[in-house]
Amino acid sequence: MNEIKTAGARSGRNARVLARTNPAPIYLPTLDRHVGPIDLLDQDGVDRIHNAAMTILETTGIEFRDAIALADWKRAGAQVEGSRVRIGRDMLMDLISTVPPSYRMHARNPRHTIDVGGRNSIFANAYGAPFVYGLDGVRRPSQLADAHNFFKMAQMSQAMHVPGILPVEPQDIPVPQRHLDLVSSALILTDKPIMGSVLDQTAARDTLAMVRIVFGEDFVDQNVVLTSLLNCNTPLVWDETMLESLRVYAAANQPCLLTPFVLAGASAPASPLGGVTLLIAELLAGIAYSQIIRRGCPMVLGVAIMGVSMKTGAPMMGSPEPGLMNLLVGQMARHYKLPWRSCTMWTGSKSPDLQAGFDSANSMWPVLLAGCNFIVHSAGFLEGALAVSYSKWAQDARQLENYHRFFSGLKEENLDALLGDVAQIGPGGHFLGTDHTRENPMQINPLQNNDSFEQWFEDGAKTADEIGRIEAARILDNYVQPPMPGDQAAALAEFVARKRLEYQE
Repeated sequence: MNEIKTAGARSGRNARVLARTNPAPIYLPTLDRHVGPIDLLDQDGVDRIHNAAMTILETTGIEFRDAIALADWKRAGAQVEGSRVRIGRDMLMDLISTVPPSYRMHARNPRHTIDVGGRNSIFANAYGAPFVYGLDGVRRPSQLADAHNFFKMAQMSQAMHVPGILPVEPQDIPVPQRHLDLVSSALILTDKPIMGSVLDQTAARDTLAMVRIVFGEDFVDQNVVLTSLLNCNTPLVWDETMLESLRVYAAANQPCLLTPFVLAGASAPASPLGGVTLLIAELLAGIAYSQIIRRGCPMVLGVAIMGVSMKTGAPMMGSPEPGLMNLLVGQMARHYKLPWRSCTMWTGSKSPDLQAGFDSANSMWPVLLAGCNFIVHSAGFLEGALAVSYSKWAQDARQLENYHRFFSGLKEENLDALLGDVAQIGPGGHFLGTDHTRENPMQINPLQNNDSFEQWFEDGAKTADEIGRIEAARILDNYVQPPMPGDQAAALAEFVARKRLEYQE
């Protein structure tokens, strides 16, 4: 395992100054939404999508390109012809009926444990980008050091609940060994909930072995400590690699985000109703298969929805149709009583500019208004998810705090006390100095500049990109590594070293 250094201790006057200018993060809990969700359809509309999805699975069928899965489906009573599986609606609904509507996902530090499902929403890190825009703003291939940095930034973020497992694809580590470095460093550098590797079934088994070192075998057997991301190949294909990992995690009672990756207009119909019908069929088939492996195992109905430019074929984020599709998926998830996942804060822009802000906001609002439970890619993405920007990550993470505040809803307020202030101030006064104003301050994003032009210019006329890079550097400079018992750290290091030698042979 590459060396992971612990941040040094600070003392004396410098520490006191640092504490004033860089206060320790005040971590936000699982978001308990009190705004929304929005339902676009009446019950007849929900039934139409459900029946159309069932018809797809019963008549067209779905491919499971995996011999074990095909044998499992055949024993369960599905119609199997070659790699095509046709599933009757009664069988499918019986299988998904035992998926819990929510679950608790445990962190190494219990204060960071989260709840997934119901009115709860959590924010998870970026995932899988092969490029980064560094602290200097320059685009380059991502490295393991970048993954370490994004784990650290997630640890320090007040609103990032899940650091993930693959914030970037480290191009300097051989593919068969990447999961060893990523899982072990996520466990060491953060004490928040992490995700599992799905590179292949070996990586999934190694992930379980590592979390058992940290949490204990009995605890992992009885509790959720991982949620892993598995993608369906839209349209209508579940491949062997994903199914192998699904079997490993489901057998261990660890949930997965079962997710069709939808390019509306290319891999799926462009219309919201048509696109959602197809992806509902795909993901319900995957969830049903998980219950053949282990009845009652938690699973998450997942979506990753982009539009496609009819001019170039390039993916588009933040356009209206994917937003409407997310609203529909949320309503269907509530119909099936399943927790669900989506993607946000992504953009086709190549810099943290106005387009990036529009795309990110336009993707986040529909997802939260749809009642999404597990929100992946919550910070940093550029280039249609091909790159993570340090600058945009820092800015997005601050925006998550604002979303958390908005969707927490209204607070209790004593209007009788406010009437006294109104009577005292009277016509033409102001409320700047009242107790009510001091007790109810507007939430401020420190990265947004509301100074006069003259003050902004005097302070260096910094762009949003510059401000984000400065903030990312500040976060990393003030990172504090959470403690881990020495025996756990040593056991992890020994496991990684042993496995690395095996995979080199």
